[in-house]
Amino acid sequence: MRKSLIITFATVVLVVLASATALFTLAALAGEHGTCGVSKPAELRQAADPAYGAELTKLARCER
Repeated sequence: MRKSLIITFATVVLVVLASATALFTLAALAGEHGTCGVSKPAELRQAADPAYGAELTKLARCER
């Protein structure tokens, strides 16, 4: 009885650790893309702005 309880507890701990690791990894990857090519929304809305094309090109070439 005690041995199965220890195995169950160890399995639960491993699943929780694996889930937390996956969550932090995915959050880091999502956050990494969010910091790439930061621009102001007001600048992007101004399609008549001469620098609009350059800003879009910079955003499109952002590495993940």
